[in-house]
Amino acid sequence: MEKAKIQIQDILKEGVDLSDVMKNLRKREKAFQGEISFQEQGKLIREMFPQIYENRIAEAKENKNGYALLPGSPKPHYIGNPVKWRENIYGDEEYTYQLNRMVHWRTMAEAYSFTGDIEYAKKVMEEFYSWIEECPAQDLYDEEGNILVDHFDGAKCNQGIWRSLEIGIRMYRTWPYVIHHLLDSGLIDEKFLEIYLLSAYRHGEILFKAAPILWPKADHNHYLMENNGLLYLSCMFPELKDAETWKNHALHEMERSMLAQITEEGGQIEGCASYHNGCMYWFALPLLLEKKYNFKVSDAYQERFIKMAEFSMHATRPTGENCAWGDSHTIKETACMGAICHYMVTGDAAFIQNVLNFYSQEQFIKEIAKFIWEIPDLNDFRRVLSEAETGNTVPALSTLSWQKELKQVYLRSDWSRTGSYVMFACRTPVQNQHAHIDPNGLEFTALGRTLLGDPGIYHYKNDEARMLTKSAHWHNCLTLNHENPWKYIASWEYGEQQMGSVLNAKEEEGYSYALGEHFNYRPSVHKRGVILIEGKILAVLDCLDEVQEDANVQINYNMDFQKAVVNMQEHSVCSDGEMDEVQVALFGDDSLSISLLPAKISPRNDDWYDTVRACFEKNHLPAGKHAFLTVAVPFCTGEAQPKVTEIKTEVKDFTDITGSFAINGISYTIRLSGDTVLVNRE
Repeated sequence: MEKAKIQIQDILKEGVDLSDVMKNLRKREKAFQGEISFQEQGKLIREMFPQIYENRIAEAKENKNGYALLPGSPKPHYIGNPVKWRENIYGDEEYTYQLNRMVHWRTMAEAYSFTGDIEYAKKVMEEFYSWIEECPAQDLYDEEGNILVDHFDGAKCNQGIWRSLEIGIRMYRTWPYVIHHLLDSGLIDEKFLEIYLLSAYRHGEILFKAAPILWPKADHNHYLMENNGLLYLSCMFPELKDAETWKNHALHEMERSMLAQITEEGGQIEGCASYHNGCMYWFALPLLLEKKYNFKVSDAYQERFIKMAEFSMHATRPTGENCAWGDSHTIKETACMGAICHYMVTGDAAFIQNVLNFYSQEQFIKEIAKFIWEIPDLNDFRRVLSEAETGNTVPALSTLSWQKELKQVYLRSDWSRTGSYVMFACRTPVQNQHAHIDPNGLEFTALGRTLLGDPGIYHYKNDEARMLTKSAHWHNCLTLNHENPWKYIASWEYGEQQMGSVLNAKEEEGYSYALGEHFNYRPSVHKRGVILIEGKILAVLDCLDEVQEDANVQINYNMDFQKAVVNMQEHSVCSDGEMDEVQVALFGDDSLSISLLPAKISPRNDDWYDTVRACFEKNHLPAGKHAFLTVAVPFCTGEAQPKVTEIKTEVKDFTDITGSFAINGISYTIRLSGDTVLVNRE
């Protein structure tokens, strides 16, 4: 049963009052800043990184005028002045969730430290008091004293305003920075602190009591943010009566999350590069806070964290974007996040030097701008960037990464920006619904351009767009009878899935490959070999066992172009990007018909563009075993279009399958023998 209204003394340690909290807080903040105020740090950032200053101030000005960038629109839109905390103008749950994370508060608080303009601070304060008044928390307990977990899970909790995830994000990402930046503004007094702490304490209670019930296995990225919020709150205000208990709990759960969520190879278990890169920061935060608040994170935790930075590099396309598997987007949160988090924790700049092979200095600085206030030593960071200008370093990593637990493979010809890159995955059943319906799916980048793309995230709404972006048809996948490998039910719900896995991945002289198999078309079995030959030719050998009489097969490729041309005489389809410097030609054997269908690719939330889906198809298959070979060849615009001929396949049994083709007078034979792929050139 809920207690009577809590007073400030109810939440503070015995013998501590508000004046003590304020006095101690000022001492801690000064000590943590190394005797440098946030205003002085703002001046330093402004001098060292004017690009960051200009961009953040431009955003803060929009925020002060009532505009913010939120799900539902690719551009900033009017959120109200005062803010309409409960008005969801786009009908997207993510809109309310993210509005109530108050990220725009942090931007305006930073603007105050940059400029000393009190109007930014006043705007944050106005919105803080408005939110406190309009958005009280729901009850934590029912009449029998049971925790009302549903009150903090999803849109049911005050339209998502008090969802446990938003509670955690507020406590680590935005509310602390209101204190950090505005403590010396004259607007943070004991009255404010009392209101702040009473609300923050309720945040802490929910994170401590409800979040572990929501995530008992500690196996979701939400739990990272929730425990980071609890950790930050308990460290920032040790005067709270439960602070020590909360801190120990949060640290224990973050250690448990590291083991539950990060594989031995360093990948976050959801397998989505965007979420992995987000998790880089969420796992880094305890390591950053330990330097300020005198606690210890285990060595094993830090060792696995460092492996995460390696995964981040493998999941980066030569173009600098991260691969788009699952609910990933390719505009933000690329390898820059992994590199800056690794540097902030370890002081090692190797990954920063590595990512500057993919980005200019200006691009890198723009990407890491949101971390600039958390970098421990700005002078050292500037030194690192200055030294990196004289010569970047190729990652000391293999060009093949088989993430066995994630059932993903990353193949490269080399680490250059123009090298060939293949991402392949056969993960089924999926870990959660951030994954898409794409067993044995791939994406392909070469010559500095993504050629065969993944549809990406677009949005999380439960609508047709979400269904299409998650379907196998818009992915580079094989389908039977135009059906998904498993049932799409809703945005966050799938039907039953069968087993699938990567059988092998290897680099050999002249080629590298990945081989996967899944059983989602039972009784049919789909085995796919993806082979990168001589660092430039992508061959895809699809094998089907126990195909039912009169079945139809489709081999889909989402070409990252708006136009393409079919040539049935050559059994090919070629991109027709008039403004593009690089093209791709796809070839299939003469038994396959080719059709062009509409598709889309989304580089970020609420933004997508038209693409062409090339569908190689064969209908009315006889029962039994079948194999199909398709070949992708990139080339530069203006060069003669490559011609692949003599494409053939032979199936002896499901463990002995051969495909062959010729290009430019050279013949290649691919043999799938058991779980091994052999390539011969003649």
